[in-house]
Amino acid sequence: MTSQQQCGGPAQARTCMGIVDEAARLERLGKPVVHLEKGELDLDTHDLVKESAIQALRKNRTRYSHSSGLPELRQAISDYYGRVYGVDVNPARVVVNSGSSAAMLELFLALLEPGDEVVIPDPGYPAYPSLIEAARGRAVRAAAAGHGYVHTAELAADHLTSSTKALLINFPSNPVGSLAGPDELRAFAELGPLVVADEVYHGLAFSDERPHTILEYTGDAVSVGSFSKSFAMTGWRLGYVIVPESLRSRLTRMHEYLFVGSNTFAQWGAVTALENAEAIQKQIRDELRGRQECLRDALSHSGLRPVYEPRGGFYTLVHQPEGTGSSAAFAARLLEHAHVALTPGSEFGPSGEGCVRFSLSAPREQIREGLQRITTFLHSSAEGSP
Repeated sequence: MTSQQQCGGPAQARTCMGIVDEAARLERLGKPVVHLEKGELDLDTHDLVKESAIQALRKNRTRYSHSSGLPELRQAISDYYGRVYGVDVNPARVVVNSGSSAAMLELFLALLEPGDEVVIPDPGYPAYPSLIEAARGRAVRAAAAGHGYVHTAELAADHLTSSTKALLINFPSNPVGSLAGPDELRAFAELGPLVVADEVYHGLAFSDERPHTILEYTGDAVSVGSFSKSFAMTGWRLGYVIVPESLRSRLTRMHEYLFVGSNTFAQWGAVTALENAEAIQKQIRDELRGRQECLRDALSHSGLRPVYEPRGGFYTLVHQPEGTGSSAAFAARLLEHAHVALTPGSEFGPSGEGCVRFSLSAPREQIREGLQRITTFLHSSAEGSP
């Protein structure tokens, strides 16, 4: 069933894409939808980054780059990891791709044999199982609903078997917003299997504490990075992986034939983004902090309770009120009657059922408006309408 078929009407807006498509249908009918479901911010890419890509076009930098990425970009990624994390990364270990999802898919294709298992967080990013299964592996969910909704090394350890090939971790996490400090990252590294760290929300912690990458604690790990979230560059479609030497040759050979290379002039923009990372990410963090405070305040007045107080990223997973049905049905009713778009918790795995995810994808006045509409809807529902 396609996403268009999934969202032929309000009752069918039950998936993440179904919610997005149904929200678009309502907007075409003139309904003012508040978008708190999106996996991207409404912020524009920084002017310095845009100008860099424009200049690359004017200089006719439109031909193939090195298949693994511009040497200048791979060096800029290496410099960034040295500057921010104190980690020495050989640029030859960096493979640039068209977004982190493509990079992760290619990684699993290079890494997994049929039946190999990858332990993943649950709740977690909905694409993880598909990426693993496309590579003929098996995703093993480490259910965290009974453990404070936070993925930990202790929880992952309970799911290790002789077939475990890798552990996938994600901090700041989607959809919970949890972080992992040095002790927890070291604990993941000490479990044994290769750690694949989805670090695409790095740079977006709410506090000023120094971020940490898995590469600080083990050389047998993969760091997955992206320019989409922490640089407001979703449409540029650029991501990368930093792989251990043991995987470098196999992955780069595969990459040459599967993807050939990534958008050249977009990569020049990414070089500029990394050179100005601290200033760009600070602007985004400052805006997110204000939005998170606004959402926290609005949730407290509505009576809705987060499963965890987010520490980074731009999501908050929230318990549904009792008696509101499945998360998919609840999200569909909110969209239909209150015209507020949220993501059903079931999209993030069984541990997400009974919850909905709020995104900081809209400005503060829209966040307040959305929560006011939800509060009004819940009160009217309690009184027997709609």
